[in-house]
Amino acid sequence: MPTNLETARSSSGLDTWQIGSLLYDDGHREARARIAAILEKEPLCIKSKRPFLNTSQLLHLSLKISKRLLVLRDIHSWTPQEFLIACLLQDEGLVISLHNAAFTPVILAQGSDEQQAQWIPRCQSLEVVGCYAQTELSHGNNVQGLQTTAQYDPATKEFVIDSPGVESTKWWMGGLGILANHAAVIAQLELPDPESLGGYKSYGTHLFIVPIRSPTTHKPLPGITVGLIGPKAFGGFGMTDNGYIRFDAVRIPLENMLNRYSKVTPAGEYIPAKHSKLSYGSMVALRAQIPLSVSWLQARAVTIAIRYCVHRRQFSDGTTEQERQVISYASVQHRLYPLLAQAYANIIASRELFELYYEMNEAIVNRGDVSMLAEMHSLSTAIKCKVSSESSRGIEEARLCLGGHGFSYMSGIGPLFANAVPSQTYEGMPNPKSSIRVIADDSNIR
Repeated sequence: MPTNLETARSSSGLDTWQIGSLLYDDGHREARARIAAILEKEPLCIKSKRPFLNTSQLLHLSLKISKRLLVLRDIHSWTPQEFLIACLLQDEGLVISLHNAAFTPVILAQGSDEQQAQWIPRCQSLEVVGCYAQTELSHGNNVQGLQTTAQYDPATKEFVIDSPGVESTKWWMGGLGILANHAAVIAQLELPDPESLGGYKSYGTHLFIVPIRSPTTHKPLPGITVGLIGPKAFGGFGMTDNGYIRFDAVRIPLENMLNRYSKVTPAGEYIPAKHSKLSYGSMVALRAQIPLSVSWLQARAVTIAIRYCVHRRQFSDGTTEQERQVISYASVQHRLYPLLAQAYANIIASRELFELYYEMNEAIVNRGDVSMLAEMHSLSTAIKCKVSSESSRGIEEARLCLGGHGFSYMSGIGPLFANAVPSQTYEGMPNPKSSIRVIADDSNIR
């Protein structure tokens, strides 16, 4: 006899392949199936043992999985996109994830052609493994309020990276806790001020590539204090080495300031970008990734819940001894079906957002056209806040529809919630006491 799920599928007139074509890029499903077949044979990729591991064991496993995926990448000649699919199929952020998702892209976006030629091959070979160091204990999405400083010393042609207090400790960086040997650090640029005796003038936040661990011993370099921040809420991001770092007068060469748009001359003269908000481009890229990621988490959670409710039977209507499928109850349908539609809508909207980002980036890089920047900042902020909040609530609602079984880790929904819920706060959060207001134009983004 066919299962309840097989019966439900055969009775539907929907073309599931066409629906998938709305949600996936061309060729993605085929590549995903091919890569999944390879990973199914890998003992390290078996997920059923993960709930029984502690934090240290999970991070150790994350390192081993990352190393194995790199070997498989070379064996099967995976493209960067295929390697990303292999990482995503682990259902957890890995220690290597932020190197590929944040560190390397920011060099591509903010580094000059010469800097890209210097750093990108080393990033691809993993001689350089990096993280993106923005958030501090006292400031997160208020980038202009960051306290880490980068003072320029014309005598040595070096920047001195410094954490002036505990509040300026960089915090939350994925990839920093145990793996990274470099960091893309956002710091306040300070140059000698000729109008004040021995004083400095601030020129706002800029990006700097800072070596943080020895390439041979992997021990912290002089002036670097670095480590893990510990377990996260609900066990989320258990395989990601979120870390902290402080700088005590760490010197880096002038060339380590990413200078595609603005730069400092050897003499200490500041050459500003043509547009003061060009540096927002990399932050928009990070924020634009979040809605698509959490929308897929909600889609998976709702899929689990619907399949469960098709199989699960509860109570009889009195006309037969067989109990009714839970999915047949109107109250369950009213809870789950709108969440499925919402996930579809958010996935499609998030993909459109990413296409707009690529269009904006192409205009900035190739033509110096920043006309889309303010709009992209507004859209990415609003959609990120809306979708991350909706998805977190939607995943929890899907879990409730599984009854008591939803509280088991093995239902698969708990880990999805744990990894979705922090998206409401990282890269900015809405004010719960007021509507979202984004004030943005060509002269001011805040």
